[in-house]
Amino acid sequence: MALPGPESDFSSWTSHGTVSAQAAVALAASGSSVFLFYADADTTTLRLKESADNGATYGSASTVATAASAVTYLAAAVATGGDRVLFWTVGASVWTSRYDGSWSTPAEWTNTVASISGIACRYRLDWDVVICGEDGSGDAKVWTAIYGDGINQTADSWSAPAEVTTATASSGVTFLSPAVEFLQHWRLFFVEKYTGDQAYTRLQWSTMIGTADFSQELWREPAPFDYTGDYGVAATGRNLDGRLWLSAAAGVWSGGLLAQLDLSEDAIETVVQLDQDAGRARVVLRNDPAGSGSAGRYAGHGSAGLSLLQRGARLELAAGYRTPDGAEFSAGPAFWIEAIEQVTGPRPRLVILARDGWWLLERWHARRQFFWPSGAKAVSQLLEFICSRAGVEYGSISSSAALTTLQPAFTVHPGESGKTAVLRLLATVPDVAIMQGGVFTVRHPRPDDEADYEYGTAHAIVAGRYRNSGSQSNRVRVIGSGVSNEAFDFAGIEAAGERIAQVIDLNLTTASRTGDRATSVLRDAEMQARRDEIHIFGVNCGQEVYDVVSVTDPQAGLDAAARRVLGLSWRYSTGERPRYDMALTLGNV
Repeated sequence: MALPGPESDFSSWTSHGTVSAQAAVALAASGSSVFLFYADADTTTLRLKESADNGATYGSASTVATAASAVTYLAAAVATGGDRVLFWTVGASVWTSRYDGSWSTPAEWTNTVASISGIACRYRLDWDVVICGEDGSGDAKVWTAIYGDGINQTADSWSAPAEVTTATASSGVTFLSPAVEFLQHWRLFFVEKYTGDQAYTRLQWSTMIGTADFSQELWREPAPFDYTGDYGVAATGRNLDGRLWLSAAAGVWSGGLLAQLDLSEDAIETVVQLDQDAGRARVVLRNDPAGSGSAGRYAGHGSAGLSLLQRGARLELAAGYRTPDGAEFSAGPAFWIEAIEQVTGPRPRLVILARDGWWLLERWHARRQFFWPSGAKAVSQLLEFICSRAGVEYGSISSSAALTTLQPAFTVHPGESGKTAVLRLLATVPDVAIMQGGVFTVRHPRPDDEADYEYGTAHAIVAGRYRNSGSQSNRVRVIGSGVSNEAFDFAGIEAAGERIAQVIDLNLTTASRTGDRATSVLRDAEMQARRDEIHIFGVNCGQEVYDVVSVTDPQAGLDAAARRVLGLSWRYSTGERPRYDMALTLGNV
């Protein structure tokens, strides 16, 4: 099918002759050229047929290589410059031959696994390969590896296999038949097969978030796809108008990248609440009939023209103003729709309830134990890995030295949520995190940070409440491996008596590390000691949690007092009492 579309019935088939009954085939494409690889009936001769018209017709077969013994699985991909590599498996080994005018002598890979049950490849910067099989302990694995083209991996060399998912040898689970494609971001498919009671063979899928590179190994937790069968699917999105196509013996699927649905004109109320580790939004839309019928304009949400308005959809809210230059706004927070509620009666409304990326982390629970020994990964890398499993992108505005140099032994326990795990990691460093446009974004709050906005001068404060309850801890003792250190707030001890916090972390092996941790814990307690609240006129569209602002309120004796934003909320309402205002919760800098 040279130009597939929704109306295609895929009823026309062409025989290419007798081939090996035990080996798979591989297709690769570049522009209108298509390359069909297969093992001949003798099971060892690898053959190629080429098409110059998108696969409508093929030329006669040529020989690529002869394997040492029977071939089982094949994969192939074409580089940007036209070079192509054929991968094939013989037993538990992967072999390659590269074409750059002629086919090179076959070469065996440098990795070792116990068995292989499938291979797939896609070229982007290098040849990015997915392998299913078992390791030396008999544990089932899905691995990724890179066959280099000189970008992320030395040309014509292999990276070590990196684990995507695993199942223990005694579980009765195996993985097979992978497929991999890049369309906007990386997409991976493979089959999970279970042979115990209530056996199943089910397709699984995973993606990488945002612009993550294949070499970063940041796969989302694999999830089931509604298809069963040992052979999985083939996947492609190239030269197909931005659509991803999946094909299998029993079906063909196609889907395009999602568009956007602008709800601004029908919004009659919006409430946003952002705290240090949670964010919520409530959007109310008018839901009166759009035409002559009685059904509300959003009664058909989740289908047809309103298919994007459904649970799980991403919701972006950007506050702004109408100015002489038109509607102006700043990029706001992103949320994911948790629930949709219809209210009928004299004032029909559609209510959208949504939560931010912290909710995605909270919903992800580790299917198994993840463990990294000391020295394996920095805290920043561990945070990025956990975020990726939950489907959350990771970023950084600023960072402490500890974030990128501390490499602790760390375990994510079975059943533990991603939110719990990242909060445990953040407790080991002086950094904090916010959800910025849906991205888990780390920043390093410093006591000398300067205010970047003023309240109480040009931007009026309607009302304020200023409370200093003191630090929950004014003495912090940190015990590491054979070393300890302390930090003190002597003014707090004198005012309220000793309030001690004790931290035990055997990852800390030096006096400087334990001292830094004690200072960090004490500083966080000082930042949280104040809980001021101010209500301001209008909305500061660019305000974010952990920003530093200055507050001037003569009634409270405050003149450009520095405060750090620990929470914020804003409300937009067009009802009987129109509102467009904001409230901030402030702590010490």
